[in-house]
Amino acid sequence: MRIWRALKRRIGDFRFQTKIMLSFLLVSMIPVIVLGSFCFAATRSLLVQQSKADLNASLTQSVLAVNNQLDVYNKLMNFLSFNQEIINSANNTYTSEYEMYYQLTHVIDQNFYTARYLNPGVEQIKLYTGSNLPQHGNTVIPIEEISRTPWYPKVIKSVDVLWFARENNLYCARRILSTKHRTPKNNILFARVNYDQLFKNFEPLQAHGAEIIVTDSSGNTVYSSKGANPNNPVSMALPRNEGDYTVLSSAVPLAGWNVYLYKSTRLITKSAWWIALIVLFMITACIAAVVVAGTLFSRRIMLPIHRLHKSMKLIGEGNLDIKVFSSESKDEIGDLIRGFGDMVDNTKALINTVYVGEIARKEAEMKALQAQINPHFLYNSLSIINWRALRIHATDISEMAQLLSTFYRTTLNKGQNLITVSDEIRNVQSYIDIQLIMHSHNFKVDYRIEESLLFCRMPNLMLQPLVENAIIHGIENRGDGGGTLSLSVSKEEQSIVFQVTDNGIGVESERLVYLLQSPSKGYGLKNVHDRAVLMYGEPYGLTIHSVVGEGTQVTLRIPYAT
Repeated sequence: MRIWRALKRRIGDFRFQTKIMLSFLLVSMIPVIVLGSFCFAATRSLLVQQSKADLNASLTQSVLAVNNQLDVYNKLMNFLSFNQEIINSANNTYTSEYEMYYQLTHVIDQNFYTARYLNPGVEQIKLYTGSNLPQHGNTVIPIEEISRTPWYPKVIKSVDVLWFARENNLYCARRILSTKHRTPKNNILFARVNYDQLFKNFEPLQAHGAEIIVTDSSGNTVYSSKGANPNNPVSMALPRNEGDYTVLSSAVPLAGWNVYLYKSTRLITKSAWWIALIVLFMITACIAAVVVAGTLFSRRIMLPIHRLHKSMKLIGEGNLDIKVFSSESKDEIGDLIRGFGDMVDNTKALINTVYVGEIARKEAEMKALQAQINPHFLYNSLSIINWRALRIHATDISEMAQLLSTFYRTTLNKGQNLITVSDEIRNVQSYIDIQLIMHSHNFKVDYRIEESLLFCRMPNLMLQPLVENAIIHGIENRGDGGGTLSLSVSKEEQSIVFQVTDNGIGVESERLVYLLQSPSKGYGLKNVHDRAVLMYGEPYGLTIHSVVGEGTQVTLRIPYAT
């Protein structure tokens, strides 16, 4: 207590200028220390979070690439499974060896060869058949050969493409269904794809020190960047001490796989510590500069220092829009004021540069993804298919090529997001005509379109998912055939109303409420609804009405705009 009184008495004996100097030093050091400590903690936390975010974004992009490749293979399997020639070949009972030979060489071999030629990632395609077709190389094999395999019961009870992995080999299988044969045979379409090519998308992550493990729904390892046994459970492949690693996970929905990424936390935070040390050094340097400046300057410069301190506090609170006053003084305080102003300007410029650079990077990534689709190459390829089909009088192939050309031309829309209603209808008609050919025209289509709306503008690729959903989940599941699909376009007040109606099996009320809330495996109803709401607001989007056993009606509402 006596020491404190002596200290107060001694401070009271100082000159007023000394008191101001000491007060300035104290007031200046406190915010610098607080701001420096905050910057130290915030910078480290931000860098760690940004590293994790970048890692997660890269993982998501790689998983999306794998899922997209699997989607290509799934579509190929579905296309072959719905090929009526293959269905007939696999379900007939043959009495003629010539007929067997013709089906094996001119139908099955030709279709499989074309499929593999158009999809280089597919290494082998087999048909396991329950008909009396004999074994034909590695292309056609009696189904009894696989009846004892562990995956056979799963495939024979499912209508989807199922994926299996064993010893660095990747397979997919799908049951071939027939609704036109009274006594259909058990037939399974089987394909082996290139294992290394599929998982090559994870190499950029591995190059940055990350390890990847892919497991199936049972927890068995499908792929491991460390080359672990693919049949080991994931718990044996993941690191034991998870506290030393950052573990991220994602999913490949088409195959039901789980993807785990783990990277040493030390590698992630290494750069953060270097930056934190630099920040700490800068804080120390600033404090030292404040102490030296407070010792050298007199009462005459209290006002500019006060103004400078005020500016520093505002900037420390995140307000970078203030204008730092200039000083004509040639001494150290004038230099400090001008240097501080330059630092603020450089900080603003750096923020703008980083922001603009990030936008440019995102745009470059989007352009790189869009550049993967070469419209001219696609149209030229379809034109060649059409020309060759006409030469051999294959009118169905010619028609399919022309429909695909129209469909992709309106779908790509030269990279534009908006399209006329007329082009969107043309896109959907091409898609429906393709489905009619694939389904042997076993359902009817009814169009009711107001011509005055054809020149209005709308987002592209909004109706095709609705039509696809109606065909796949509604009309295809009718047991007696006779499906009808209706597409109408009308104007209600200041809105354009699109309605897609089917007389399929309908949707249970329990599932109906989740259709616009839960994401699907592809570009489904939720995506269309979210896109409409994002562009136009809550009053617009999708509404669904369905009656089990009678059908479903999906309504899309967007603003009227010419």
